[in-house]
Amino acid sequence: MGTAWKRLGAAAPGKITKAHLQPYQLAQWLARFARGYLEPVPDDSHTSLQWRRDLHIMATGDAYVGERRLAFGLNPRDLTLVMLVDGALAGEASMHGLKDKAAGDWMRARLKAFDLDPKALDAPSPYEVPPSPYAAKAAYDAHKDVTALSELSRYFDNADLLLCDVVDAHRDIRPGPAPVRLWPHHFDMATIITLEEGDFETARSVGVGLAIPDKLHKEFYFYTYPWPRNERKDLPKLRSNCSYQYDGFFGAIQPMSKVVRAKDQEATARFFFDETIRVFIELLRKDMKA
Repeated sequence: MGTAWKRLGAAAPGKITKAHLQPYQLAQWLARFARGYLEPVPDDSHTSLQWRRDLHIMATGDAYVGERRLAFGLNPRDLTLVMLVDGALAGEASMHGLKDKAAGDWMRARLKAFDLDPKALDAPSPYEVPPSPYAAKAAYDAHKDVTALSELSRYFDNADLLLCDVVDAHRDIRPGPAPVRLWPHHFDMATIITLEEGDFETARSVGVGLAIPDKLHKEFYFYTYPWPRNERKDLPKLRSNCSYQYDGFFGAIQPMSKVVRAKDQEATARFFFDETIRVFIELLRKDMKA
């Protein structure tokens, strides 16, 4: 295995459940910038973020201002917003001890410095995020959750590592895998392997990613699923010691606690993705031939 995997376990998976709410809320400012200043595309991927393992930040795509490229990012370990110019760090601001409004004020000042009208930053969001104390009165606190936030950063580092390898391993498929993206709406990191041409909402595909705690599981988890939903009961037993999910979601999940407890964490996570992606690709290809 490669050496890029970050060892997990400094904070128990259950401790990340609430800590992620702080960077989740701050990431909405990155989404506001993307919606307001990036060229829109039909699948809304212009609002997605990229995880930069070199800087341990989630970052928007670039807005072009003359010959310069402007983007914003967030370091979830210390709740620091960053500005990137031509791909390099060009400014930062810690949100520790500040309320959510301060994030918007800092970004507006940066936009004005580039002669951009900051009003687009205030456009209403097309979606709702779960209620958060940090959206209103609570101040951000990087010190309270320092261990958990650092662990969360390692979750994203490792997920990006694995998912980029998934993309590389399936490039022979057409149309094939999408770039790895972190979606601010659900705060999940994912790619999708598309098996046939057609509308992206109906074409057969396999989704792969890292999800935050939700109705499926109380902690972060890796997942794969086939699309369209096909609840076959004759699927092979998974040797990765994980199970298929049928209630509200059809696919397979691997709770982060299973990865953390494993002797070889990276091999455990990789085996889950390799096995379940193969199962679901075979399932969908059988349907395509039927």
